[in-house]
Amino acid sequence: MAGGLPPAPRWAWAVMVLGVVGVAVLAFLLSNRPPPPGFTAPSAAGLGDLATTAPAAAPLRLLVVGDGSTLAPEGVVGWPQLVADGLSAGGARPVELTVAAADGSGYLVAPEGGQTFGQLAEGAGGDFDAVVLSGSRDDNAAFPDVQAAAQQTIEAVRAASPEAAVVAVGPTWPESTPPGYVQTDRDAVAAAAEATATAFADPLAEGWLTAPGLVGDDDETPTAEGHQALADRIRPLVEPLVPAGG
Repeated sequence: MAGGLPPAPRWAWAVMVLGVVGVAVLAFLLSNRPPPPGFTAPSAAGLGDLATTAPAAAPLRLLVVGDGSTLAPEGVVGWPQLVADGLSAGGARPVELTVAAADGSGYLVAPEGGQTFGQLAEGAGGDFDAVVLSGSRDDNAAFPDVQAAAQQTIEAVRAASPEAAVVAVGPTWPESTPPGYVQTDRDAVAAAAEATATAFADPLAEGWLTAPGLVGDDDETPTAEGHQALADRIRPLVEPLVPAGG
């Protein structure tokens, strides 16, 4: 018998041909299949926007309690609103302002059918970030009585707004030499502020409303210029006491 391998049977050739065809078909399918659905990553620009966009600051809740000098005549922007606008200027923290004021109101006295500072503050609610108590030129009473009422009001405000920065502003007067009772009011409020470790400002000593044109013909009501002058004095007292964000 001659040497060498015997010829392959026909079925073996058929298997080989089918194998080659199968490999070719598989290669074609793999190279032409569509990409699987999946996550599309955001663009780099989008990621940058997410990284640099800070959450909006919570509003600063500001309460102002005061006498008639806190209220503005019709058509005039009052100093509380001017203070709020100044605090939120330039895209800073927004301010949510509440004003509780009445002509004739004070720590100890109330106008007919009206409320004292303590009652006005209680009616305004609590959880404020800053509270300004302004006045009062109407507390015509003895020093100990005004001091006790002012101290009680400050303590009640702190209880209703434990995290609040509180500023007590003494009474205003349009003349450099105010009546004795107004000076007594100022001294009593100053003593109450000292007893409660509360920031105090003295408009009488600094002559906040003594310049011409700051008070109307009634010698009591601040004009538009007067309200601006008060805002320019009071805003710097509040600004450093409150955080920039919420």
